[in-house]
Amino acid sequence: MITIYLNRDISDDERRQSLFSGDFHLYSGRPGALAFVDHAKNLISEAFTGLDPERAQYEMDVEEFVRRVGPLKSEFTNGQRTKELCQQFAVDLGMDPETTYFDIPRLRVIPADQFLTAGVSYNYKAHRDMWYGHPQQLLNYWTPVFPVVGGNVMSMYTDFFDKPVRNASNAYDYEEWVAKHRHAAAEKLSKDDRPHPVPLEDFDSRSEIRIAGGSGDIFMFSSNHLHASAPNTSGVTRFSYDLRTINIDDVRENRGPRNVDSGATGTTLGDFLRVSDLAPLNVDDLMVASATR
Repeated sequence: MITIYLNRDISDDERRQSLFSGDFHLYSGRPGALAFVDHAKNLISEAFTGLDPERAQYEMDVEEFVRRVGPLKSEFTNGQRTKELCQQFAVDLGMDPETTYFDIPRLRVIPADQFLTAGVSYNYKAHRDMWYGHPQQLLNYWTPVFPVVGGNVMSMYTDFFDKPVRNASNAYDYEEWVAKHRHAAAEKLSKDDRPHPVPLEDFDSRSEIRIAGGSGDIFMFSSNHLHASAPNTSGVTRFSYDLRTINIDDVRENRGPRNVDSGATGTTLGDFLRVSDLAPLNVDDLMVASATR
């Protein structure tokens, strides 16, 4: 049974255990998330000066849209202010800054009406984040910058949290993706032929749910959940960001949901930064510690 909790005031340890079992947690009105949204809105406003960003796609061609969105996404992900806001976000939600690490967040820009579904606005097919080389202990925090509706959010396939789906993750290697494919997004204007790990079979989607919140609301879930970008039929561009964290003790103790179908190689762990001081995670030390247990 999967339960959806709203603004539940529990410890981070309890919440992680709940998320690892497949539950969802929703939070609204959190200062850290709202500060993040304000930062995103400022960057978006600069990128689309003089235009309504949610409707700017109707004022330009795809090439111009990509020219604006590419640098916007890069600045959001890599800017120093973004890293500082990640620290605030985590502490505000009660995470231990010494044991919590985050992967720098991504701004998602998904236009409506099939205007652009590749490259910088790739519409993710059904996947688990583990298919992309993430650890089993990964938690995802998805937040809309502007209010969303069912027609421009994510699809969550709840029946498949612990049920395998045949997929292409066996051919995915994270180091190869970084070296050859990650930075090619801006070149993909009509078709995204990068080797995304996608399902290789049809699956029963009747368990699909969509959770739509307001600006700054947080949707928390285990990245072991099968999820996808829902086709944007809302008439406006969806702007959202997702932040991912791990607790290093969970990784060391191998806590978390079981791997039901991921064959990806390589790991994203080297990308993670400690909340307390932004120090990068030393993967070699982590592997040595695990091997000596």
